Amino acid sequence: MPTPNPKPLLRRLWTYQAERFPLIALIPTTAAVLYSTWAIMADQGLSEPLWKFVTLGVAGISFLLHTRIIDELRDRDVDDLHHPDRPLQRGLVTERELTQVGYANGGIFVTLHSLLDPLSGLLSAGLLVYSLAARYEIGPLRWLKPRFYLYNVVMLAQMLLLQWVAYAALTQSLDWSSALWWHGWSIWALSAQIEIARKCLSPDQETDYRDSYSARLGTWGAAALTVAVTAVAVGAMMNADSDPSLLAAALALGIAATGAIAYALQPNKGRSLFLQGCAVLAYLLTNLIP
Repeated sequence: MPTPNPKPLLRRLWTYQAERFPLIALIPTTAAVLYSTWAIMADQGLSEPLWKFVTLGVAGISFLLHTRIIDELRDRDVDDLHHPDRPLQRGLVTERELTQVGYANGGIFVTLHSLLDPLSGLLSAGLLVYSLAARYEIGPLRWLKPRFYLYNVVMLAQMLLLQWVAYAALTQSLDWSSALWWHGWSIWALSAQIEIARKCLSPDQETDYRDSYSARLGTWGAAALTVAVTAVAVGAMMNADSDPSLLAAALALGIAATGAIAYALQPNKGRSLFLQGCAVLAYLLTNLIP
C-alpha cells in the first residue's frame, strides 16, 4: 500500500521525532545518565574508555526509539479515537514504516551490546523480547492494561533493565557494587518523573480515556507526585556516591517544585510545558550529583 504522504520518509521521520521522540531532550538526558554512570564507576575505582560510553548512548537512544514506536503501535486504536492529531493518526507515517524503523532500532540495540560484551548482548536480546511482549500484550500484560498505575510501573521497568544491561556491558559481569544499584534505581525514578510530568495536562488536553496523571490525581496531585518521585531519584543518587553534590541535589528538587507549583496554580498548556521543561532540567541536575 503506498504511503498517504508524498514527502520523503527521512523528512517525515524528522517531523515524527520532533513531536513524539524529541532528540533535543533525549540526547542531553542520555549524555547525563552516561556521565553519572561514569562518575559512579570512577568513584568505585573502575575505568572504561570513552568509546564504550558513546556506544552505549547510541544503543540506548535506539532502544528508546524502539519502545516509543512499540507504544505508538500498541495504543493505535486508543489514539485513533482520543489523539487524532498524532503523526500516525494523521498519516504523517504509516504503521508499516514505523514497524520497520522500530525493528531496525531494536536490531541496532542488540548488535551494539553484543559487540561490547556477550553477556550484555544476551541481556539486551532478553530486554528486546520483553518489549515485544509489551507490544502484543502477551500474558499478564493484557490484564495490566486497564490498571493505570501498575501498568505504568511495569512498562517503566524497561528503563531500569536498560540501565542494568549497560552496567553488564561496562563491567562484563552481574556482580555490581551497591553504588551502581542505587544509581540504577535513581535512573528508574527519573524515568518515572519525566513520564509523570509529560502526563500533567491542562483541562482542555484531557481525554475521556483518562490516560494522564492529572486526570487521575488532579493537577495538584499529579504535580506533587512529580516532585515526590524527583525526591526519590535525588535520594537514590546521593546514596550512590561517596561525595554527592548537595548543590545539584537542592537545585534539582527546587526546579522540580517550581515547575510543579506553577503548573498546579494555573494548569494550562503553557504551564504543562513549563513543568516538563523543569522535569528535564531536574533530570540533568540529578545526574550531576555524583
